[in-house]
Amino acid sequence: MRTVLGLVAALIITAGWMVDPLGLRDRMAAEVRPDEETVKAMRAGAERIIAAVSVRAPDLADDERDARN
Repeated sequence: MRTVLGLVAALIITAGWMVDPLGLRDRMAAEVRPDEETVKAMRAGAERIIAAVSVRAPDLADDERDARN
């Protein structure tokens, strides 16, 4: 059992040494990061949602203050 665990540990250490974690992180970030057009569309959608919520519930803090008094 110790031999098997030793071999597994050696494989993990060797794999960690061979793989460049910072390079892998940069490659993954480049693949996952959305393009500028998608970001603009997401921001516009979020602004629409915020506007719709603010119209339906303009100021919830006033209701809370009235309830406490």
